[in-house]
Amino acid sequence: MWSNRGFAVASIALAILVAGMRDALAENVCPSRSGHPLRLVDVFDGSPEEQATLVPDKAGKVSGYWQLDYVYDAGRFVTIRCKYADHESVDIKLSRKVDRCDYRFDNKKALSLSCK
Repeated sequence: MWSNRGFAVASIALAILVAGMRDALAENVCPSRSGHPLRLVDVFDGSPEEQATLVPDKAGKVSGYWQLDYVYDAGRFVTIRCKYADHESVDIKLSRKVDRCDYRFDNKKALSLSCK
């Protein structure tokens, strides 16, 4: 039988694991490609073939975001298309619910995208 202390320790460990998984998703939406920085992203409601590109809820020159929880609440999913400086692209299906994706350009015009 679990003691209160054992349950508390297990609960804390689970919370840390979940937070770590959420942070990993936030940091690794678009895979890094050596020598080829991320330049653009497209965010789709569903698969890219359906051509339902989403417009950012807030779009600035340096940063912005997409609020995405409503897509998952409707039983759908989000796909991110990561476009690199060498014109190659990678599609990432976010089948687990994310509430929001934020983008930011650094002073070298390299883009980063995080979703949580």
